[in-house]
Amino acid sequence: MKKIFWFTHTNIDTRKCASKNIFKTEEPSVSIDLSEYLKLFYENEIWKRKKYRTEYSIEYTDKDFQKIKSFKIHLHSENWPYSNEHSYEEVIKKYVDIKKIETSKITSSNIGVATQLAVIEVEIETSHKIIDYVTHEEEKDVNLIFDKRLSSENVNSWRELSKFKSIICEFLQFYCFNMHLNFLSKDYWFSFTNKPILSGFTIFTDFESYYYETDAIDFLSHYIFYEYDKDILHSLMTKTSQFWHRELPSIHFFLESLKGTHITINNFSKLVFTLETFFSDRVSNDFMTLTIPLLICKDINSMKTVRATLKKCFEIRNNYVHGKEITSINSQIKKNSEERVEDYFYELKNIIIHIFLFYINNDLYLEKNNEKINPELIFRFFPNGIN
Repeated sequence: MKKIFWFTHTNIDTRKCASKNIFKTEEPSVSIDLSEYLKLFYENEIWKRKKYRTEYSIEYTDKDFQKIKSFKIHLHSENWPYSNEHSYEEVIKKYVDIKKIETSKITSSNIGVATQLAVIEVEIETSHKIIDYVTHEEEKDVNLIFDKRLSSENVNSWRELSKFKSIICEFLQFYCFNMHLNFLSKDYWFSFTNKPILSGFTIFTDFESYYYETDAIDFLSHYIFYEYDKDILHSLMTKTSQFWHRELPSIHFFLESLKGTHITINNFSKLVFTLETFFSDRVSNDFMTLTIPLLICKDINSMKTVRATLKKCFEIRNNYVHGKEITSINSQIKKNSEERVEDYFYELKNIIIHIFLFYINNDLYLEKNNEKINPELIFRFFPNGIN
């Protein structure tokens, strides 16, 4: 049995869950085992669905998927930030023999930017060998690279490893989607950065041989404040796993808009696109701003608030995409106004989460593949009219 470890940074804030034992700072604050969903995803032929991402999206088959035997995610927040005194090395040592990997390679992964660490641990059953490790010095020898790294055995193993990484990213997106559903956001604009931040590396090992590869990602870097007493992930995943194999544009745009910490006006626009995917073509903004409050709100005041927010979000997006004005995520809504676009970003995100929850709680994704919000759906939920 072999394992793949993927080390990267995360902004899933688990510091409130961290152990206070100063002698066990390498232990994860939160761990989750997603292995139980392997069987269902296999039965639902997850490999046939279009990917919800553009990177790490290489095609894989049922035979590749069957080789995944367990899948775990560990979130580390003790001793942060991990760049201080290279303390990320203490976490790495918990999982692999760090002496087998050159320090220069680990630092090239940009892992030093991490304030909190995520470790993805995947157990696989494969007959392919561990790819031969090539040192920094050996990489300078072209002939050695061809003889050692590019052997047919190594190439076949690398191709299979690429498929495993695609499967891993599928699970990461599944996990992130449910985390967003579980923990609504507040004004976390402080987590925005002025450029993309990517970090990470993978280790493919049987604990005798080690193969290193830099794999910088940002799947887990959008800020989420984890609260243990509000964790309902298991019940959410039980429901969302039932339809995860379906092609739902709403999920694709939602995950694209919330990836990373470099949040721009384009992310905001993708959130508005997400909102529009719940409706049929050529539906007016007025219809959307009227029906959404009816479906997700419980009182008239919240309905008015949501409707006003949606109208403002459409206005911001339309002014931007139609070239009326140059807009950034921290632009003022109006001149001399204290309101900024970023204030509406999280409000819109939470409205969309409530729409997803409306669909999930009413089993709409199970009844049809991609049912739209239309008059027929409204009539079903208001069969006696609105009094």
